[in-house]
Amino acid sequence: MNNMWNYVKESTESVEHRAAWYFKAGFRWLIISVVIGLVCGVIGAAFSLSVAKATSLRMENPWLLYCLPIAGLLIVFMYRAFKVSGKGTNDIIDAAREGAKLPFLLIPAIFIGTVLTHLTGGSAGREGAALQIGGDLANSVGTLFKLNKRQMGITTRIGMAAFFSALFGTPVAAAAFGTMVVNVGSISYMVIFPGLIASCIAADVAGRLGAAPVKIAIKIPTYHTALAIKICVLALLAAIVSVFFIKMLYLARYLYGRYVKNPYLRVLVGAILIIALTTILGTRDYNGAGMDIIVKACQGQVKPLAFFWKIIFTAITLQAGFKGGEVVPSFFIGATFGCLVGDLLGIPAGFAAACGMVGVFGAATNSFLAPTFLAMEVFGGQGLAYFALTCIICYIFSGYSGLYSAQRIIYSKINSERIDASPNNYHTGDFEKKSQ
Repeated sequence: MNNMWNYVKESTESVEHRAAWYFKAGFRWLIISVVIGLVCGVIGAAFSLSVAKATSLRMENPWLLYCLPIAGLLIVFMYRAFKVSGKGTNDIIDAAREGAKLPFLLIPAIFIGTVLTHLTGGSAGREGAALQIGGDLANSVGTLFKLNKRQMGITTRIGMAAFFSALFGTPVAAAAFGTMVVNVGSISYMVIFPGLIASCIAADVAGRLGAAPVKIAIKIPTYHTALAIKICVLALLAAIVSVFFIKMLYLARYLYGRYVKNPYLRVLVGAILIIALTTILGTRDYNGAGMDIIVKACQGQVKPLAFFWKIIFTAITLQAGFKGGEVVPSFFIGATFGCLVGDLLGIPAGFAAACGMVGVFGAATNSFLAPTFLAMEVFGGQGLAYFALTCIICYIFSGYSGLYSAQRIIYSKINSERIDASPNNYHTGDFEKKSQ
C-alpha cells in the first residue's frame, strides 16, 4: 500500500513539474513572439508604406526610370560599405536552420536597396526584403533574450513569418511560409505556435499604421469535376513556367558572373538593359512589383506575353544586384500566365489567374500549405479544393528546383524516401531509380 501511495505521489509531482515547465516555456515564447510581432509590425508598416510611396512616385514621374543606373551604383556601394555584400535570403534561411548571428546592418541595406529599386523601376518584389529584415530583427531580439543557438534559429523563423505577414496581411500563410520554408517536408509544430502569434500581431499593427493587406476580389465557381480536371492541367503548365522562371534566374546569374564580374559594372549593365527593354516594349508594366497588373489579371485582363517579359525583367534586375525579392514577381508571372491559359482551357480567366498566382508561388518556393492558405486569405476563403489541387500539383511537378538554394527538401516528391537535398543542386534520376 505504501509503495502504491509513493508511486501515485511521484507521478503527481512529475505531472506538476512537467505542467510548470510547459507553462514557463510557453509563456516565454509567447512574450518573445509578442515582441517580435510588435517590432516587425512597426518596421513592416514603414517598409510597406515606403515601397508604396516609391511606386507612386515612379508612376507619377516616368523619368525616374533613367535614374536606375544611379540607384544601382548606390546599392552596390552601400552593401560594400556596410560589409554585407553577397548577403541575402539564403543566409537568413541558413541562420534559421543553424541559429547563427546575422549582421544588423543588413536591415537598413535591404530596406533602402529595395525602396531604391522600386523607385527607379527595377523589376523586383518585396518579400526577399521581408524575410531578411524580419529574420534579422528577430535574430537581434533573440540576442536580447540570451537564447541558445537552437532557440535563435526559432526566433529567426518567427521574424521571417511576422514581417511577411506585416507586408501582405496574411498571418496564416505567413506563419506557414516563414516556419516551413527552411526544411521542406519537416514541420516543427512548436515553431508554428509563436510564429502564428507574431504574424497575427504584426499584421494587425501594420494594418493599423496604414499598410494595406493584399485582398483581391474574384468570382470563384462552384466545384465541378470537369473544372477540377482543367485546373489540374493549368497547374501542370504553371509548374513548368515556375521551373523556367528559376532557370532564367540562374542563367542570368551565370552570364553576369562570367562576362561582367565587377559588381558596379554589372549593376550598370542590368540597369541599361531594363531601360532599353522598357523603351522597346513601350510599357512600364514590367517595372516594379506589378501588383496593379496582378489585380488586372484577376479581373481577366492580360497581355499575351506578360508572364514571359516579367521573367526576363526580374532575372535581369535581381541578378544584376538590385534588391527586392522573387515572390511578388512569381505572383505576377502566375497570375498573367493563368489568365492567358485559363481562357484557352475554358476556365474563368480571373479565377485561373488566382490559381496560377498561388501555383507558381508554391512551385517556386517548394511549398504547399503556404500558397493554399494565401489563396484563402487573399481571395476570400472559398474554392479551397481548387486551390489545394493547384498548389499540390505545382509543388510535386516543379521537381527539385526552387528560388532558395539554402532550403533543404527532406523527402522525395514522388517516393516516401528521405533525400535531404538542396533545390537546384539535386539530380533526380539516380536517386529516383534507386528508390523504385
